[in-house]
Amino acid sequence: MTKKRLRAIGIAVVLGGGLLVAGGGIGLSLIPFPGKQEFSRPECGKLPSQSEVKRALSQHRDLVARLENVGEGVSVRVGAPCGEQKDEALIHIVYHTKRERDAVSSILANHSFGVPVELIER
Repeated sequence: MTKKRLRAIGIAVVLGGGLLVAGGGIGLSLIPFPGKQEFSRPECGKLPSQSEVKRALSQHRDLVARLENVGEGVSVRVGAPCGEQKDEALIHIVYHTKRERDAVSSILANHSFGVPVELIER
């Protein structure tokens, strides 16, 4: 084999290995992917008040309507994950199908309520 061919094979192997490592890192969420938004809930004690969440929903009625129009299984409401006694809340977005979740995630990647959101499959 010629030096040029060996060099081309070496470069291809290095680039292919790099793509596999990067792809695996993104797939396992070890490397953040641009535009990917995680919807993890803050712990109790760090959530906004129920009145703040209700205000966010009323200020973003257009976003609520857009999300609920994604599918019959999608609903947007105030959730109290720490118990009704605590004045802490977030927005619960309930969905039924993977298609609905993907559509909701796509919308939320570009729009925000300004308060935490939790996606729930029913």
